[in-house]
Amino acid sequence: MSLIPRRSALAAVTLAALIGALPLRTAMAEGTVIPLPSADREEIEKLLGKGVVGEAQAAGPLGSPESYLPLKSASMSYQVIDKNKKRGEAHKLEGTTDAAFAPGWHYSIENAGAAFFQKAPDGSLHTVAEQDLGNKVLSRFVPGEPMIIPGLKPGESRKTTLQVSVYDLSDLKKVTHSGSLDVTYTYIGTYRVTVPAGAYDAVLIRWNYDGKIGPATIKDTQHRFIAPGAGMVAMAQIRSISAMLIYNDHTKHGKVLQQIH
Repeated sequence: MSLIPRRSALAAVTLAALIGALPLRTAMAEGTVIPLPSADREEIEKLLGKGVVGEAQAAGPLGSPESYLPLKSASMSYQVIDKNKKRGEAHKLEGTTDAAFAPGWHYSIENAGAAFFQKAPDGSLHTVAEQDLGNKVLSRFVPGEPMIIPGLKPGESRKTTLQVSVYDLSDLKKVTHSGSLDVTYTYIGTYRVTVPAGAYDAVLIRWNYDGKIGPATIKDTQHRFIAPGAGMVAMAQIRSISAMLIYNDHTKHGKVLQQIH
């Protein structure tokens, strides 16, 4: 998950979000067709509207992380839909120059923060840290939050518990808050998605988060559509963070890809 006003990654981060391909990429030539569950469709359409998510497509196991990423330098623009208001948001993916997170990727979101992605020994792609400019903190995750799990089949889930350490950006050696986050990662299937940038056959991943970090109790659900070679083409998020009288964030918003630069 992310303590970034997302993801706000953020990554998303995002994901989020990732990048640069031609429209109408096909996720898999053959595989399982899984209709989008009604509960997921309802939540997604509340935030993205009807017409974005189309028919289910044949879906095979998830591929390598590189198959969903462009070169390590790309810029994207998204339309953010928040309380029926729309605004633009710039994202950028590039190779990280931060020695603490190299080798890997740096995924930034305009005026919000950034996520750091790395490959794990098993070949999966993880978010290992997130920077939140609004709250001026850096959060580290051990193990990393799963982004792409190669070989995972449509309909399968993986559960993991992340240990989270939060640092003030003014002092990255001192932990200000810590806690844990239970993450359920589910590969739902592949669907035709139509956004301003074009039409894509995109895998749908759902993240469910539940945990406590410092004084904050966190519940979060994210749906992200990720297309081979194009990265995140659409997402829907429902987030609830409550820290007694200190901080409360109850957010619902969607994002659709407008352009890859």
